[in-house]
Amino acid sequence: MLKRVFRDGCQGGGIPGSNHWNFGKKFIGTKFRWGLASESKAAFFLEIGECANGERPLDEIQNQQTYLKNLAGTIRNPFSGKEFRRVYAERNILPERDNPSIEVSGDGRGVTNIIQNFINNVHLQSNLVEIKLLNELNEVFKTDAKFTDIVCQKINPDEWEVFLEEEIKGRIPLSQSGSGLKTIILVLVYIHLVPVVHNKKLPEFVFAFEELENNLHPALLRRLLSYLYRQAKTEGCLLFLTTHSNIEIDFFNKNEDAQLIHVIHDGKQANCRTVQTYIDNKGILDDLDVRASDLLQSNGIIWVEGPSDRIYLNRWIDLWSEGKLKEGNNYNCVFYGGRLLAHISGTEPQLDDEGISILNVNKNAILVMDSDKKNYDAPLNSTKQRVIDEISKNDGIAWVTMGKEIENYIPSNALTLGLNIQVLNQVGQYDNFFEYLDEYLADGERGYEKRKPLLAEKVCPHMKQETLADILDLGERLEEICKAIRQWNSI
Repeated sequence: MLKRVFRDGCQGGGIPGSNHWNFGKKFIGTKFRWGLASESKAAFFLEIGECANGERPLDEIQNQQTYLKNLAGTIRNPFSGKEFRRVYAERNILPERDNPSIEVSGDGRGVTNIIQNFINNVHLQSNLVEIKLLNELNEVFKTDAKFTDIVCQKINPDEWEVFLEEEIKGRIPLSQSGSGLKTIILVLVYIHLVPVVHNKKLPEFVFAFEELENNLHPALLRRLLSYLYRQAKTEGCLLFLTTHSNIEIDFFNKNEDAQLIHVIHDGKQANCRTVQTYIDNKGILDDLDVRASDLLQSNGIIWVEGPSDRIYLNRWIDLWSEGKLKEGNNYNCVFYGGRLLAHISGTEPQLDDEGISILNVNKNAILVMDSDKKNYDAPLNSTKQRVIDEISKNDGIAWVTMGKEIENYIPSNALTLGLNIQVLNQVGQYDNFFEYLDEYLADGERGYEKRKPLLAEKVCPHMKQETLADILDLGERLEEICKAIRQWNSI
C-alpha cells in the first residue's frame, strides 16, 4: 500500500532524499485512520500515528496532506465484493414445498427447502447436512442434547418437514421443536450451505445476526458465540451481531478480534460510538439494566486480587487448555483485592453472615491468593488459612501461590523478550519480584510495582507452557484449575 504512494526510484516532490521508498518504508507498522469511501465521495485521511521508533517523518514533507490523501485513496473498501446475509430477530423454520430456487431468507423461510435439496438432490452434497451440519449442531449443543440423525420427509404430497433424531426422544419434527434449536440450525445453514449454493467461499460473506440470544439459555448462547468466533477466526468471514444481552457483551469485550459499538437513540436519530474503555462498557450495561446478580449465570468464578492476576491466569489457562477454555465463555474473573480478603467467606451462605460469601455469588469458585511468604517457615496469616479451609470444605479450590506473589511464577525468558532486557536468573521463590526486576532495568524503566497490569501485558505473550510447567507448583495448579473449569462446563 505504501509503495503505491512512495514509489521506489522516484525522487523530488517535496520528499527528502533521493528515493521516495526509503522515506515511505519508515511508516511500515504505523497505525493509519481513514474514512471509508462511498459512492458520493472518495476515501479521506483522518490521522496517522508515530512510527515504531517514535519519529514523525511527516514533519519533513512540505505538502504532506497530498500524500496522506493519496495514501487513503489506495486503501480498498474491505466490504467491496462481499455478499451480505442477515438473520432477523424474528425467525422460524416451518414445513415447505419443494422449490428449485434454493434461497434462504433471514426469517427462516427456505431452510427446510435447502436442507431437503441437499439431502435428496444428486447435484448437491448430502454429507454437508447428514454429517457436517449434524456434527456442528452437536458441537454447539454438547451435553444439552445429542442428535443422531437429520432427515427430511414428506408430511403430505406437497410439503417437506425436517426431522431430528435424538438418543432419548426419538425422531422429532423441527417445526415442533424449540426456537433456540431453530436459531442454531438457521445459523449453521447460512455458514455451511448458503455459500455452496452460491458457489462462493465463506470469507466472501458478511453475516449480520440479530439478537441470537432470543430463546437461548446462557450456556448455550456462549457455546454458539464461541463456535461463531472460531468460524470467523479460521475462515475469515465477517460477523455483525446485534444484541441486548450482557452475555454477548461480556464474551467479546476483551477479545482483540472483536469491536463493540454502542448504539444510542435520542428519539430523533441514532448515534454510534466504539467502546474502548471500561467506562464505555459500563455504560452499555447500565442501558441494558444489567445487575451484579447476573454473575450467578456464569459457569464459575475465579476470584483474583487484581487486574494483573487476571491477565496471568487467563494466559496460563489458555496455554494449558490449548485455547479451549476462555474467560467470558467458560468462566469469569472477579477482583476481590488483597485487603478485602478478611471480609470474604467460603462457607455456605447464611442469613447472619457478616462477611460476603463467595458461594452466594456462584457455587463454582476458585480463589487465587498471594502467599506473601518471605521464607519457607513463614506461616500463612489466619485470614488466608480460614478461607482455604472454608472453600476446601465446599469443593472449591483455594490456590495460595507457592512463591511470595503471583509474579514469582514469571519465567526469566518472558521478561527478556517482553521487556527487551537480558535477564539471566529466574526469580527466587521468596524473593521480592520487583526488587529483583529493578536490578535488570535502567533508572527510567523501573516502577513496575505500580504498573503491574502493564508488566503482565508485556510478558504474557512470550510465556510458553514448556517453560512454565516446572516453575514451582504452577503446572500442577493449572491442571487442577482446568479440570475444574471443564467440570463446570460439562466438557
